Amino acid sequence: MSEQESPKQQNLKTSERLVWVGFMLFFVVILAIYIARGNGLEQDLSEANRDLLQAQMQLQQYTRHEVPRPVVLGLTNAHLQDLQRRGMVRPDERLANDLMQQTDLIPHQASEGESYEFREDGIHVLNHQWVLANFEGDAAHGQLLLAYEVVHGNVLWEVLESTLDRF
Repeated sequence: MSEQESPKQQNLKTSERLVWVGFMLFFVVILAIYIARGNGLEQDLSEANRDLLQAQMQLQQYTRHEVPRPVVLGLTNAHLQDLQRRGMVRPDERLANDLMQQTDLIPHQASEGESYEFREDGIHVLNHQWVLANFEGDAAHGQLLLAYEVVHGNVLWEVLESTLDRF
């Protein structure tokens, strides 16, 4: 019996070895596929990064001169402080209120029985030098571009340009 079992045991050992070799080959093949796939993904990522960089460079080339910088309207903090040093409290409001009382700055002759007045919501302080003001009467409306200077809290106005549109 021991002689018969011995060939069976050898067959089992050979079978076990074949199974183990099969598992090992299977794992080696899976590992090779995993590594190859990882290398392919890295190459795809590198290629995508190159394409993205190239697209960004083209976009920068196309928009280098076409994209305007935003224009800042109104008084900056530095201008507000400067006007306050010149004796003006709350410069935006003060400029608008002073201009509302200066209707004689409107250089256009109104029709008989009509007068022009500045619109309170139409006065826009553009910067530390200029104001754009809308005015209107019964049969016309217009705009003034004014330069201003603040001296000891008083505002000195100068009309730079004006338009008048009749209804």
